[in-house]
Parts: sequence; structure tokens; C-alpha cells
Amino acid sequence: MMQLPVPVQKAPSPRPVRRAAALRASGLLLVAALLLPVALLPLSRLVPTLGMEAKTLSEEAATAAGRVAEALAAQPDPAAALAAIPVPTGLRLALVGPDGRIMARAGAEAEQAGETCLVAEQGVEGTPLLLRATRAAAPPAAGLVPLGAAVLAMLLLALLARQREARAAAAAAEEERRDALRTAALAESEAQLRLALAAAALGCWSWDEASDRIDWDAQAAAILGWCPAGQPGGAALRDCVDPADLPQLDAALDQTRRNGEAATCELRLRTAPESPPRWVELHAQARRRHGTITWHGVISDITARRHAEEQQRLLLREVDHRAKNTLAVVQALLRLTRTEDPASFLPRVEARIAALSRAHTLLARARWRGIDLHQLVEAEMVRHGAPEAARHLGGPPVTLAAIATQPMAMVLHELASNAGRHGALARPDGALSLNWRLLPDGGLELAWQERQPGPVRGGTARGGLGTRIMDATVRDQLGGSVARDWTPEGLRCTIRLPVACVLASPTDRAEKTDIAA
Repeated sequence: MMQLPVPVQKAPSPRPVRRAAALRASGLLLVAALLLPVALLPLSRLVPTLGMEAKTLSEEAATAAGRVAEALAAQPDPAAALAAIPVPTGLRLALVGPDGRIMARAGAEAEQAGETCLVAEQGVEGTPLLLRATRAAAPPAAGLVPLGAAVLAMLLLALLARQREARAAAAAAEEERRDALRTAALAESEAQLRLALAAAALGCWSWDEASDRIDWDAQAAAILGWCPAGQPGGAALRDCVDPADLPQLDAALDQTRRNGEAATCELRLRTAPESPPRWVELHAQARRRHGTITWHGVISDITARRHAEEQQRLLLREVDHRAKNTLAVVQALLRLTRTEDPASFLPRVEARIAALSRAHTLLARARWRGIDLHQLVEAEMVRHGAPEAARHLGGPPVTLAAIATQPMAMVLHELASNAGRHGALARPDGALSLNWRLLPDGGLELAWQERQPGPVRGGTARGGLGTRIMDATVRDQLGGSVARDWTPEGLRCTIRLPVACVLASPTDRAEKTDIAA
């Protein structure tokens, strides 16, 4: 399954390598500065001779040889000729014969023992003689001055290099620390983003229009049900969308291309014909770069939300319908009840409206999906003060449809109210039972039986307001039937409701709810 691109790790920084090389260069420079005097000290004495003094001595020897040649032309005696020429200060001259014997000397005194001398020889033109020029070498201290200067210069360079390396090392350490902080902050930010996206059940995706390449994460793939072979493009995304919603997707993307605002749209996914619809919410933002557009966005599954919104719309319509029905029932109750005794008009109207209110409360708690019959009967019995020992309820779990809940609440109220005034609940030793069963055609039958010792009290109304309300409710409103039989034990009432009043799949008996207060 394709994932979003993983950032490539950066190559190791070359700074540590350069720093190590700089440290090695600094060490080598320092070692060279320390070893240079030891290596060059034996040569320090030769530095002046091998340099300027050797050259000067050769020039002086050539000049003196020329003058000796001129003097010998005028005076053949070598000693007289050598004595006749001027000798520079500190220079010693000697004429050497062909046999190597010194024939004459002139100039400074002979060298002292252990004295270092510079020697230059030059032939005398026109003679077999050789002129030897000798000069004492400069003292050793004169050769150490440039050597010391070189050593000091190298030491200074080593110190400057060391300081530069220290600054470079500090800067590199600070940069590495900042890199580590940036890397840690980026990793923390990415971890927080992943947690937030996972908590919100959002999937990330991106689409490069130029290359027609789509990248997504695992959550987006799970939402779209993607597992395509190869690298999908824009057509793969369009294939996931229901064809009826493609114009909406295209319009949202085109609007973003024009004004740069984020695109948001709710789309149905393509599903099998027998499968329920699935909805997704798409958010996308376009990014223009180098003349091309790259889309980045998130996607979420909103099927549950759309289902809840649809249920809410249905519920609101049901509430509106039930409110209108309730107002119509209240209006009918007011018209019928005003024919009774004026003294009992207000209490009876309030009791009947309270029965409707209790049924309305139970329906609202069940989100208007229907009410458990046992729960509805129990609520009316408790409201009218029927002792638990004096009542018997029996029957399979049955859920009344929402359209039958309020009407049956009114019917049960009339039966319980009549029993409380004239029937079994009017005597401490009376009892009643309510049993129900499902009919073969899917309808419902309820059997109300009162039992009271002694003769039935004559106050039982056979054609009073309660009877008319029950008949109008069961027969006219619900399409059922009512049968009454005043037996010696008490009233027996059988009510039959059509299949529309019972849900197709009865729910389990709900927990009893006390709404009598």
C-alpha cells in the first residue's frame, strides 16, 4: 500500500572532517615550529657564508687577481707585485705557485686557530699563479637571527591557527546543537501531527498534476478502500467517487484554481448496488510552483455523520407530525370533556394531557423509534396507584410503533382511570390483569380483565366519555377494534390492533422508567 514520501535523511555534515583536518594541520605546524631550530641549528653558521659573503669574497678575489696581473706586468717579482695592490679590510691575499707553495702574502693577519674562514681562489691572467683570498666568517649569532625570526613566525602562525580552530570548533558545536534542536522539534511536530490526524480519523493525500501522481497515507487508503497496482493518478481518485458527485468535485477544484481558496466538498463513494452509500469529506489546497499545481489535503469518512443527520431530519419531521397530532388530540379532549361535570372538568383534562405527556417523554427518550409495551403499561399503572400485588402483566416482548404509542397511552389511561373510580382499583381487595399476544397476521391483541369481590358497582359507565375516547382512538385513529364485556367479576375489555401498530422486530424490554412524578 502506497505511503506518503518519507523524507530522505541528510548526509553527514562535513564539518567534523574539516575540523579534524584543521586540528591535524595546527598540530603539525606547532611541531614544525618546535623542531625547526633543532634541525637548522648546525647550518646556522653557514648561512651568511653561503649567502652574501661568499659572493662578495669571489668578486673581491677576481678584482685582486686582475690588479696582480697588471702589477706583474710592470714588476715580475710576485711579492712586490702583491704588495703594490690595495687590499680591502679584513681580506687576506696569497699568491700560490704551480707547486702549491705560497710565494707571497698581503692583507690582514693570518687566521686564528679554530676560526672559520671563507676562501675564494682566482687565477692570475698571463701567469701560472693562483690568487687565494681568505676572510674570517661572520659569528654564529648573525645566522641565528633569521632562524629565530622564522621560528617565532611559525609559532605565531600556530597560535593564530589554534585560535581560529577553537572559534571554528565552537561555531560548529553551536551549529550542531541547533541542528539537533531543529531535528528534535521537527520530529516532535511530526509525531503530534500524526497523533492529531489519527485522533481525528483524517487521511492525508497529495496530487501532483504535472506528473499525475497521487500519494496518500494508510488512513486515506483505508477510507477510500484503495489498494491499486502501480502508482495511481487523478483518474484513480475520480473512479472512487460516485459519478453523480463528480461535477461537484470538479467545480470545487476549479474554484480553488481560480481564487486560491481551500476546496471543501462532501462526496459519495462508488459502492456495490446492494451496499449502503458511503460519504467522505474532502479538503484540498492548491500550491502553485514553477507553473504547476500540487494539491495537498485531508479526507475523512462522514458516513456516520450523514446517517445521523438524516436520522435527525426524520426525527424532526416525526416530532412535527406528532406535535400536530397531539394538539389535535388535546383539542378533541377539550371538546369531549366539557360535556362532563364542570367540577371535574379541569382535573380530568389535566390527567388526560399528562398521559399524553408521559407517552411523549418515552418516545423522545427512544428517539421516536417506538416504546416497549410493558414499559408503557407499567408507567400508567404506577401513575394510577395500582399496587404491584394487585396487578398482573403478561405477554411477549412487544414494541409499539411510534404512531400507536400516544393513542395507546390514552386508552390505558382511560381503562386505569375507570378502574380507579368504579372498578377493581377502587376496592382494596380488587385485582386486574393485562395480557397480550401477537396475532398470526402480525397484529396485537390485549385482554384487560378486572376482578373484584361482590357485585360490580353500578357506577361503571358503559357509554360515557371514556368509552367514546377509547372507541375514537382505537377504531378511528389506529384502525383496530374494541370489545367490552361486564362480567360478574368486573370489566373485560379486548383490544385488537393492526400490524402497522407493532414494529416488525420487537426490541428487548427496556428498563422501566418512572415518570409518575
